Amino acid sequence: MNFFDIKSVAIIWASEVEWKIWNTLLKNLSNFSWNKYWVNPKWWNFEEIDFYKYISLLPEIVDVAVFAIPANFVEESFLEVAKFWIKRVIIISAWFKEIGNLEGENKLKNIANEYDISLLWPNCLWYFDVTNNLNLSFWVKDIRSWNIWVISQSWAIAVALCDWANNKNLWFSKIISMWNKAWIDEVDFLLELEKDENTKVIALYLESLERWELFYEIAKRVSKNKPIILIKSWVSNLWQKAAISHTWALSSDKKILDSAFLHSNIHSTNSLEDFFSMIEIFSKVDYKNIPEELAIITNAGWPWVVTTDHCEFNDIVLSQFNDEEKEILKVWLSSSSSVSNPIDIIWDATSKTYSQILNNFSKIVQKRAMLLLLTAQSVTDVENIANVISNYKNTYNNELIFVSFIWWNLVLEWKKILKENDILHYDFPENAIFLYSKLLKQKSWELEKIEDKVDFILPNELEILKEKLSKEQKFCSNDLTWEILSSFDINYSKEILVIKNEDIESAYEKINSKLLAARISSPDIPHKSDVWWVILNISSKNEAISAYEKILENIEKNCSGAKISWVTFARMVTKKKNTQEIFIWFKRDKSFWNIMFVWLWWIYVNVFEDVSMRIWIVSKYEILNMIKELKSFPILEWVRWQIWIDFEKLIDIVFALQFVFKEFDEITEIDINPVFTDDIESIVIDAKFYL
Repeated sequence: MNFFDIKSVAIIWASEVEWKIWNTLLKNLSNFSWNKYWVNPKWWNFEEIDFYKYISLLPEIVDVAVFAIPANFVEESFLEVAKFWIKRVIIISAWFKEIGNLEGENKLKNIANEYDISLLWPNCLWYFDVTNNLNLSFWVKDIRSWNIWVISQSWAIAVALCDWANNKNLWFSKIISMWNKAWIDEVDFLLELEKDENTKVIALYLESLERWELFYEIAKRVSKNKPIILIKSWVSNLWQKAAISHTWALSSDKKILDSAFLHSNIHSTNSLEDFFSMIEIFSKVDYKNIPEELAIITNAGWPWVVTTDHCEFNDIVLSQFNDEEKEILKVWLSSSSSVSNPIDIIWDATSKTYSQILNNFSKIVQKRAMLLLLTAQSVTDVENIANVISNYKNTYNNELIFVSFIWWNLVLEWKKILKENDILHYDFPENAIFLYSKLLKQKSWELEKIEDKVDFILPNELEILKEKLSKEQKFCSNDLTWEILSSFDINYSKEILVIKNEDIESAYEKINSKLLAARISSPDIPHKSDVWWVILNISSKNEAISAYEKILENIEKNCSGAKISWVTFARMVTKKKNTQEIFIWFKRDKSFWNIMFVWLWWIYVNVFEDVSMRIWIVSKYEILNMIKELKSFPILEWVRWQIWIDFEKLIDIVFALQFVFKEFDEITEIDINPVFTDDIESIVIDAKFYL
C-alpha cells in the first residue's frame, strides 16, 4: 500500500494541553490542507481541527490514524481503528519489544495481519511527508521541501540530521523514523521511493536489516537512479552486548556487509560526518553532468602536495593542460606562478589574483571540476576572495567548485559568505576529494552498461536429483555429488565407488588412466585428509588394491565409528606448470542468505586474506570482475611468461555452481576444494555439499 497518498488524518487521544505530545501532533498539522481529526473521550474543537469522542464517530474512513498514547491502551484503540477499516496506522507509542513486551507487540501484529493494515511502529518519532505538508511528528514544526528522503532507525539521528540540514540550507522530501520495525521496514519504503519524483537522494541510518536479500535486490535497482547513502551501525564485535538492551538488532560479518553494499551500489560508511557530507553533496550537485577530471588552484605548496596524494588514493584524475590552455591560464598572473596542475598562484595571492585565474579558467573550452585551496597570509584579503568565488559560481552556476581554506579564525567571515552563496567548502581538502570521488562513482554506476544475463538451462532430471538428495544426511555422497555436478555440465573428475576388493580391477579398467587417486567415501568425514583418506599417483592394479586396503585401515584406526560408503577411485588430475588452484565456497548466511567466495590456494588466503565475495546470483561478467578483484589475479593472467588460464571455462564452473546452490535448498554450503585451472581446462577436483 502507498503510505504517502494521504488526504485525511486522525490523531488518537489528541490533547489541547500545551507541551504534550498529543498537542504537538495537532499543531504540526496546521499546514496540512486536507481533512484532519482528533479523537478523545473529552472532545471539543481546537484550532479548526474537529474532535470526536470515539473513532467510530469519525465522518470518514481516514487514510491514516496516529497513536501517541500509553502502550497499555493501544491494543483496544487499535482494534477499534481496525474494525473501522482504517488501513494505515502509525504508532508512536513505546514500551513494546524494546523493553521485552513481546506479548503486547505480537497482539498488535495479529490485529494488523487479520485486518490487512499497513503499520509503522512502534516507538517511532515521526512520519513527515514534506511535499504534502503532512507532519505527523512531535518534534519539528517547520521543514522546507527539498530532495532528500531520510529513513532513520534512530530518532536521535533523525533529529540531528534535521538540525544539521537547517544549518546547511538543506531540506527533505520525506522523513521516516522507525525503531523496532515490527511491521513496515526499509524495504517497503524503498519500493515507494523508487517511484517518488521529488526525491533525489536516499539517506538511510539502519541498526538492523529485516529482509536482507530483498533489500539487496531492491537497493541494487534503486541505486541506479538515486544515490543511496547508508550508515549501518552495530557491525563491531561489541555490538551484541548493546543490542540486548536496545532494538534487538541482528548484524552480519562486516566484510560481508561491505561487499553487499558495494556491489549493490550503496555509498556506505561508519562515519556520521561522511554520512552527512555525502547527503549534502548528492543533494546539491548534478553528478550526472560533472567533469571527470580535477584542477587544483592553490596559493601554497604543501596543501596541494597532500591533496594530490589524496587524489591518487581516491582514483581522481588530475587534468593535464595543453599548451594553448596554459597560455590562457597565464594571462595577467605573476611570472613565478605555475599553470601546471596544480595551478600555483603563489603565497601573496589576493582577491585580484583569484579573480584573474578564475576569469582565465572560464575561457578554457574543456571544463574541469575545480578545487580552490588557500592558506591565509598577512596580505590575504580572505573575505574579498570569498566574494570573488561566490560571484564566479553565481555567474557559472553549472561548474563544480570545491573550496578549502586551511585556516580557521582568520576565515570565519569568509565561511559565512560561502555558506550564504551555497558554495561547497571544507576545512580539509581531503574531504572535498573524498566527496568528489563519490560523485564520480555514482555517475559511473549509472552510466555503466552491465551484462546481467543470468539464464541457465536446468537439467531434466532435477526433481529426481532432489529426491535422492532428500535421503542424504550431513553430507552429500560422492556418487550423488558427481551426478549433480555432471547434470549441471560442471567438469568434475568421475569417481567409481568400490565396495569390495574384487571390484578394484574393473574400476581400474573403466577409468583407463595412467594415474589414479583413491579416497574414502563417508558422510561422516568431510575433511578426509584428517584421517589419511586419500592416496594419489596410483599407477597399477596392485597399487590400487594396496591403496584400498590402506584407506580402510586408516579409517578403522582414526575414525572407527564413521559411516562409510567404502572407497572411490578417479582419474588422477595432474598439475601442469601453469595450473592454478581456485577455491570456491557458497554459504547460506543468516543475513544475505546466499554468499559466494573465490580465492587462490594457500598463502594468498591464509596470509593475505585475498578473498573476493558476492551476493549471488550474478552474471558471468560479474564473476570475471570478482576474480579480477583478487590481489593475486596477475598470477592467473600473466606473470614471468606464464601461460594465461582459460577464464571462460573457470567462469562457467562458478556460474553453474550458483544454480546448484539455488535449486537444492538442503545444501547449506558448497565447498569446492579446489578447481584445477589452466589454459586447456578447468576441472573440479573435490566437491563437498554440506546439508
